[in-house]
Amino acid sequence: MKILLKKAGIHLSSFVIGTAVVGSCGALMLTDSSFHGDSRPVTAVTAKADTDTETVKPAEQEAADTTTAVEAFKYIEFKKTAIGDYDMATKKAAKSEKDKDKDDENDFKVEFPEDDTLIYLSEKGSPANFTSTRSIADEYYTVHDEISGSTVTLNGHELLCRMINNEIGDSWGEEAIKAQAVAGYCYLRFNESIGLTPTVGLKSGYSSKLESCVNAVEGQVMYYNGSIINGVYSASTAGYSTSAKDIWGVDYPYLRCVESEYDDQDPNWGLEKQYTKDEVKKMLEDKFSIELSDNVKNWFKVDRVFSVKYIDSLTIDGRDDCKITGNGLCNLVGLKSNALEISYKDGVFTFKSYGWGHGVGLSQWGACNYAKNGWTYDQILTHYYINTNLGLSDTCDSAVKRGVQINTPAASDDSKADSSTVTTAPAESSEKSEKSDESSQAVSETTEKTDTVAAAQDNDVQQ
Repeated sequence: MKILLKKAGIHLSSFVIGTAVVGSCGALMLTDSSFHGDSRPVTAVTAKADTDTETVKPAEQEAADTTTAVEAFKYIEFKKTAIGDYDMATKKAAKSEKDKDKDDENDFKVEFPEDDTLIYLSEKGSPANFTSTRSIADEYYTVHDEISGSTVTLNGHELLCRMINNEIGDSWGEEAIKAQAVAGYCYLRFNESIGLTPTVGLKSGYSSKLESCVNAVEGQVMYYNGSIINGVYSASTAGYSTSAKDIWGVDYPYLRCVESEYDDQDPNWGLEKQYTKDEVKKMLEDKFSIELSDNVKNWFKVDRVFSVKYIDSLTIDGRDDCKITGNGLCNLVGLKSNALEISYKDGVFTFKSYGWGHGVGLSQWGACNYAKNGWTYDQILTHYYINTNLGLSDTCDSAVKRGVQINTPAASDDSKADSSTVTTAPAESSEKSEKSDESSQAVSETTEKTDTVAAAQDNDVQQ
């Protein structure tokens, strides 16, 4: 299987994406800090337009196989919220009275540097028509439930149903729900394999439609080179997903930048926040304890961009000692994605964001709209997780053992009363967990890196 590359370094200030971009559900709050079938042919192009395509080596050869990678720096943290908390109404800040049509010589848009991100374009293959399933009701997984604030152990079937009910509910098409179910189970299995307790949101009271979708794909997973993938997901992207390497510093070969064609249909696409020059000046001066120059055009300089619209870092007012990540700026101005455009007109800064969340892996709004356009769940999954295969998983022995321990006579009276659910001590807040992770210096380097992955990934899933 070959990959096509096209160099895509461009100045995004003047770049217009010709293809409609669409997208995902599941709100994320950011803070600064034996197989079935063959994988589909994948091509890779960079964001630079008007460049010839060339054939290069397969993706799995051009990156280390880090399917169980635990190397990550704390680039960003996320808090995953329920679909009910996700604002389904389009919210765009009202235009200021100052935002008039008159031109001003000082009006400008902050330019982007060239972006050389590789965009992987997989061909839509035929549906897998894979129907093998198995019950995961005997497998018990422990998660931090951010809704109740507790650490909860549930059987796999019940856990998956509650996770999906919180993530996307049952109003979307069945293929989108199935895709979420497979991704969610992969996420549980991956974390189990490296000894992490993920943070998810759980919502009971799911419908028969939702459970039927789970039943249809129960036990199915996506494999990369024989291992179950880390099935992360986010609400939506800025038209192109981000790579795990750009977000968490971990190079998962299947979590790369791919087009997400329908993400502009996310109701929160193009959210805007506006602040006067004086308000922005105060924000930056308070954050960095500096005094800004009078040259407002120099206040923001984008150092690096990835996945077409995502800002990696910025230099403030030309000072090499004053840097802020795109996620830090996103948090500072109150938006949900570091895919930002910054413009200035008539004394007012406008910050406009695209997508919702980190953008790695499955786009939930993307899946929703791909399903509306006739894609099956396996086609959706192999699009977002490149060079992967759909297959039936083996039983997770450690999860089964946990279930046996819970359901034995020696278990607590509470667990006997309801063998499907065991609630333990309240989960620590993400802030406390961070401090706990950072303080466990006595552990081995590998364990430290594993904890960092947990802090960086599981608080959001991911999205």
